[in-house]
Amino acid sequence: MAERPGNLIDPDDLRPIFKFIGKNWIILVLFPAVAFFAAYIYTHRLPEIYAAKTEILLKSSETYDYQNQIYSNLGYYSLMQDVTNQKRVLASYDIISDALSRLNYEIEYFLVGRLKTSQVHQFDAIHIDEEYRKFDATLIGRAITLTIVDIDHYQLTFTIGDKEYQRVHPFGELVEDVFYLLKVDKSDILNLESLAMHKERVFQFRVLTHDQLVQRYKSRLAIDNVDYTSILTLNCQDQVDRRAKMFLDTLSKVYIDYTIRSQVEVNENTQIYIDKQLSELELILDSLERQMELFKEQHHILDLDQERQEYFDSMVELDGDRRRLELRKETMNSLEEFLYNSAEQASLPPSLYIFSEDKILMDQVNKLFNLKIQRSEMRMDFTEENLEIRRLDSLVSTVTHGIFKYCRDTKAALDQTIGDVGGQINKLERKLQDIPKSQRDILSINRKLKVNEGLYIFLLEKKANTVIARAAIIPQTSIIESARSLGVVGPNKSSTIYTWIGIAFAIALVIAFIRFLFFDRIENTHELKKITSIPVIGGVPHYDDIMTDPIAINSKPRSNVSEAFRSIRTNLQYMLPGDETKTILITSLHPGEGKTFTSSNVASVFAKAGKKVLLLDFDLHKPKVHKTFGLENVAGVSTFLIGKSNAQELIIPSQVENLDIITAGPAPPNASELILSPKVRELLHGMKEHYDFIIIDTPPQMLISDSLVLLEFSNTGLFVMNTEKATKQGVRYLEEVFKQHNLHNNSLLLNNVKQKKWKYYYGKYAYKYGYGYGYGYGYGYGYSQYGGDYGYGGPESNSGSEKSKRKRKS
Repeated sequence: MAERPGNLIDPDDLRPIFKFIGKNWIILVLFPAVAFFAAYIYTHRLPEIYAAKTEILLKSSETYDYQNQIYSNLGYYSLMQDVTNQKRVLASYDIISDALSRLNYEIEYFLVGRLKTSQVHQFDAIHIDEEYRKFDATLIGRAITLTIVDIDHYQLTFTIGDKEYQRVHPFGELVEDVFYLLKVDKSDILNLESLAMHKERVFQFRVLTHDQLVQRYKSRLAIDNVDYTSILTLNCQDQVDRRAKMFLDTLSKVYIDYTIRSQVEVNENTQIYIDKQLSELELILDSLERQMELFKEQHHILDLDQERQEYFDSMVELDGDRRRLELRKETMNSLEEFLYNSAEQASLPPSLYIFSEDKILMDQVNKLFNLKIQRSEMRMDFTEENLEIRRLDSLVSTVTHGIFKYCRDTKAALDQTIGDVGGQINKLERKLQDIPKSQRDILSINRKLKVNEGLYIFLLEKKANTVIARAAIIPQTSIIESARSLGVVGPNKSSTIYTWIGIAFAIALVIAFIRFLFFDRIENTHELKKITSIPVIGGVPHYDDIMTDPIAINSKPRSNVSEAFRSIRTNLQYMLPGDETKTILITSLHPGEGKTFTSSNVASVFAKAGKKVLLLDFDLHKPKVHKTFGLENVAGVSTFLIGKSNAQELIIPSQVENLDIITAGPAPPNASELILSPKVRELLHGMKEHYDFIIIDTPPQMLISDSLVLLEFSNTGLFVMNTEKATKQGVRYLEEVFKQHNLHNNSLLLNNVKQKKWKYYYGKYAYKYGYGYGYGYGYGYGYSQYGGDYGYGGPESNSGSEKSKRKRKS
């Protein structure tokens, strides 16, 4: 085909698209429309999801310097700087469980509407007492409906298994049932005036276990770290705005309490240890003071000279050193006992156990504590069999054994030092031997008293510092933004609706494509011509009165249907030139495609043109020609083929001038065998002497092969296809049949072309020129949109051909 200049798109390329849309527009519109309404109802019933947000600063600068000095040696701040660990701590089961245990969230409250059930924080008209409630396991997670019966009673309705239970109880009384222990109170707004309104409301509540609640909020909690900061952002979603905010506030407080718990433990352990030591020293000091007073009463004490006083002061100093060394040894023993007793805990030792000058021991204790903290945090998410936990256990064991060995070595060194100090004290004591015994005794008592007083003052200072540090303990974390509502964050109803519409449209496209691919029907001659090489002789538009008045050429000569048959007549005359009698076989692939309607009107349109026409009904299985013309079917083709009738007796004139009919006759049991009879040739040859055209109506070719047998006696075969049944597969089948049987000079006719498409393919010119300008259809002029050329069918007003004149004279 030559390209049209200036035309970028051939209209023929767009016709399949227009056809696809035109055939499936109902599906393409209906599916998304139904999906829209279904999605709208679905999203309307969905509960709104609210979100709340809070922000926590992991380490603040609000602590005092001396607090930092006391606790920095224990490595606590290094823990706070580990943002990842703190995120895991915040999302841990224990922290969330602690927060929820402070809230009353085990019961969920709902208001049931006609289309939607909405969750609320609490009921306004009634109150379920928190102190008196106990539910059986069978009711956990089940919806329990509560309705108000009257001003003093309410009704509970619930289902267990397939059985529904109803209970009526009074307000304000503790009810003990086999399924629950419950007390429901009414609020002030439930009175006689508002009773009618509240009786129409349907209340519903559901009981959850604490574990279910923890798992639910654990999944709803999202924790993010603000980039390049130690700020954590906490988000929580809930169906009730207020519940989300309360949960975040409580969770923040629980977490802050958790962060200062270790500091408080250090302080408390230190105070306990100092108090224990002070109690022992107080007993010793009291005993020494009483001994000193008693001794002074019994003996006269002389003043010492300067040299002996220096010896005495040195002994006091050495004795104090020895006492401090003994105290340090004692702290080593206490540290070993503490580590042994708290082997499975991540607790902190008293700060007095560790001396700042002992850097090795301080580093080892810091390392051990941090390892235990890491293990404790990992146990929130993993089991004991986890490889990382096993690795930490191995490190903890190694560090612990190292600390025990270091303590043993340190105690041995302390024993050596204590022995050396004791030796120096003995030397000084020998130098004071010349002092009278009474004076030596008083010096000994005084020395012990001063040593213990010094140690007592030292412990009092430590206790004062510890108390001050306890008062100054504030959380290392702080809330920099209290929980606030973010409003409704879900569900995204618009997105859901668009998704449903998109899915529905995709399904509609798939269905439409399947229909177009496998169930597409040929709707016009243009499509038919494009898919086959078989000549297409024309098309017949849809005819509404086909059942009541099938001879359209006779009853509605000015209709588009009649004009189509005139065009078909013209094309057939061009296909069958010459003056000899023409035999035209008309059949179809399937029943109900309009072959009898076509054969009757084709015969009539030739007769209207003055031709002598015979219509033979060779459909011996389900004959219809006699019904079309309102004739009896007592005798016909079947009776001729079995020898019961002669041909001339069977000819019946019709109401159409020049048209005779031989009906099928009674349906024989062996119709297909009769078609093979030699009498078929006898009948057709005998009729050719008297008629210009013989039209043969045969059974559908796809069911019965009679049409293929009769094609041997025909000049051309006209295969009728109906737009409601015509498919590409049917056309391919016909092409294979023609090729297999070497059949030529056959053509196709498309019947039942819908009017809107008929107007497009037939055009307006034939009608305008045929009737608008007075030429009339009787002259047979017309442009065939089906054959593609002009044709002249002969004037219907003439007296017919010369053969017709001779036949009529005879």
